[in-house]
Amino acid sequence: MTTAEATPAVSVWKRPGFRRLYAGATISWFGSEISELAIPLLAISTLHATSGEVGLLRAAQFAPFLLLTLHAGILVDRMRRRPLMVVADFGRFAAIGAIPLLIWLGSHSVIPLLFLVFIAGALTVVHQIADTSYLPSLLDRDALMSANGKLGAAESAAKLGGQGIGGLLVAWLTAPFAVLVDALSYLVSGFLVAGIPHREQRPPRPEQRRLRTEVREGLDFVLRSRIMRALVGEAATYNFANEIFLVGFFLWTARDLGLSAFVIGLLLSLGAVGAFAGASLGERLSNRFGFGVTMLVTMVVGNGVALLVVFAHGGGAGTIALLATAFLVQGFGTALANVHNVTLRQTAVPEELRGRVNASYRLISWGVIPLGAGLGGVLAGAYGDRTGVVIGAVGLALSSLWVAFSPIPRMRTAPREDDLA
Repeated sequence: MTTAEATPAVSVWKRPGFRRLYAGATISWFGSEISELAIPLLAISTLHATSGEVGLLRAAQFAPFLLLTLHAGILVDRMRRRPLMVVADFGRFAAIGAIPLLIWLGSHSVIPLLFLVFIAGALTVVHQIADTSYLPSLLDRDALMSANGKLGAAESAAKLGGQGIGGLLVAWLTAPFAVLVDALSYLVSGFLVAGIPHREQRPPRPEQRRLRTEVREGLDFVLRSRIMRALVGEAATYNFANEIFLVGFFLWTARDLGLSAFVIGLLLSLGAVGAFAGASLGERLSNRFGFGVTMLVTMVVGNGVALLVVFAHGGGAGTIALLATAFLVQGFGTALANVHNVTLRQTAVPEELRGRVNASYRLISWGVIPLGAGLGGVLAGAYGDRTGVVIGAVGLALSSLWVAFSPIPRMRTAPREDDLA
């Protein structure tokens, strides 16, 4: 693949390819957040789904991340990334768009929804891995920090407003129309990405090897590199502990503190507000204090602030203010650190391995999520809801140790692939 011409970080907006990629990502993220609320509501209110069926619907949505991620990484390394993203967007438009169509045609079964959300999830896996792997070929290495910051801020903004607008659409136009809006967002994204003027070279034809060998190469790279081990270890520990924290948090705030759903949702949305600010400042802080120091300090702050829940007692204004502060600061710190994380995985991984490395990273870091959620429920039931929250908060704080004891804090700038040995 050709190396992109020099592109100062300050001129990232002048690249029409990045503008289209940014617009497509923002629109599709926004649509996805609408469906995050609208699809379960459609199953419950329109199809009268049981709690077990709603759980299966959620499982079908995330199953591709466990079952197909490594194979998607091989696909991304063997093909041009931009066409894969376009096909994935159009495929998600067809799969999600079929959901309201089935409802309007009189379907009363949840089973078709399970297949459709699984297909959409599988295409999302391909799109996400291709997207992360494509950006380094679109921009110069020095522009990646700025680009990732802008994309991170856009994703946070989508999370902040998407579900709220989704709720309004469900209330005003019914759930099928809200899901249709999500489908259309993928259609628009597909056309935007298809119009990117940058053209990739076809990857060299790989030698004929067993899939197991290619999968192992990506996993071996992640586990062999001190930096990648630190990144994936921190992400997996964070996600595992965060699920324990969130399960306990929902039970504790709703049952013990008696907070309304509106207040709980407002507290969670503050994390997106903090994330928007943090992602926007990533490049500026990194240039001033250094890449590694900025990543570690913001990670320690973002991961450790959840420990404030130890001081929360009762459901009064003081507790709400404390929780609001924790979520706001957590969103700020973790989003800023994540900008550095993504940039590391883009600049320091060989081009021919980038898809498989990103897939291996995602498999390990996301594969622990259902395990954490299950353990969170067990801990809350056995030791109390608040105890589950505290245990999750301690795990979040400890996750930063992976990066603290790695070479990352000593980095002044993002490394190149030769530095990742």
